[in-house]
Amino acid sequence: MRALLSLTLSLLIALSCATADATTHKAKKAKPPSDYEKGLGAYLKKDYATALMLWFPLAEKGDREAQFMLGNMYAEQSGARQDMKKAAHWYSQAARQDHVKAQSILGRLYLKGAGVKQNFNSAAKWLLKAARGKDVDAQYILGKMYIHGDGVPRKPAKGAYWYSKAAKQGHSRAQYELAQMYLHGDGIKQNVKKAFKLLNKLAEKNNTDAQLCLADVYAEGKLRPKDPKKAFDWYTRAAEKGDPRALYQVGLAYKEGKLAPKNLKTAFQKVKQAADKNYLDAIYELGKMYVNGYGVKRDYKKGVALFMQAAKRGHGQAQMDLGVAYFTGNGIPPDSAIAYAWFYVANAQGIAGARKNKAALYKKLLPEDKKRAIKLGFEYVKKYSHKDND
Repeated sequence: MRALLSLTLSLLIALSCATADATTHKAKKAKPPSDYEKGLGAYLKKDYATALMLWFPLAEKGDREAQFMLGNMYAEQSGARQDMKKAAHWYSQAARQDHVKAQSILGRLYLKGAGVKQNFNSAAKWLLKAARGKDVDAQYILGKMYIHGDGVPRKPAKGAYWYSKAAKQGHSRAQYELAQMYLHGDGIKQNVKKAFKLLNKLAEKNNTDAQLCLADVYAEGKLRPKDPKKAFDWYTRAAEKGDPRALYQVGLAYKEGKLAPKNLKTAFQKVKQAADKNYLDAIYELGKMYVNGYGVKRDYKKGVALFMQAAKRGHGQAQMDLGVAYFTGNGIPPDSAIAYAWFYVANAQGIAGARKNKAALYKKLLPEDKKRAIKLGFEYVKKYSHKDND
């Protein structure tokens, strides 16, 4: 919530100082700070009690800046001192007086149901007001709402409109989402040239998502001519910042020798780095590398343990290979009923060969094992058929 509500506070408090009169040379007294300014000074020192004492009377009299700052204060405090209901109340008071940032935050509160009852229509109402007031976060969120039809009719073209407004103000996520829409013609007319202009601009600013997108496009060769060098370069730049998918792709490049010279040792290192960051495909790939001895000494036990980890998170191919491991007894004690269950869930996820393995194994099971195998199969589908990419 803090990240959602964090605000850029103005620190430009005018400091009073004595000035000399050009003609009389007599010192003028500094203008004393207002109660609002005193409250801001206290707030910045985290003296919330003093800030409240100074701002509350102003807010009660309708001072929208004081109302907005009271909203900030109640929202940003930690633990029991945080009070989202009071925060929403004061944001609402300021928003009704056309305070753009208060409108933006109030819209997000309605979107999340924080301090107010969740209401997409109210969220859209306040975000639209803020977006028209050029609040960049409101423009981006409103664009997203139009794309998905949350609280407003689903209108991708309007979503693109608000994304473009936010993009012009430098909102990197809006720029990326707009680029994706242009790239695939999703809701707007496809324009690969505009998409690449946005993506390249973001990628050069070290935006990982844009770097990965460009790498994927050059690797696939569908929307742009295939260019292995550019693909590998962009994957590498993203990997240098520790992005797990980029590390995984660089590892695959070294393993397969398509985008980069084949080097199994380096491939293993990169895939392991991605797996250590909990990237699901890398966990499975690392298991394969241990099982096959690619870039590392063969170790069935470690490989199968990684298959198990990936399989339980819904990785279909890992489920298939784990079934094979249970059937053969490589790296794990053999158990045909469990092998059947893993083939069963892999088949439910459409993995090639799983149906054939399942059917062939079922014929070999003893009657008492068949009942257990089918029961496990249903359980595994329920527990492990949804891929968890986190």
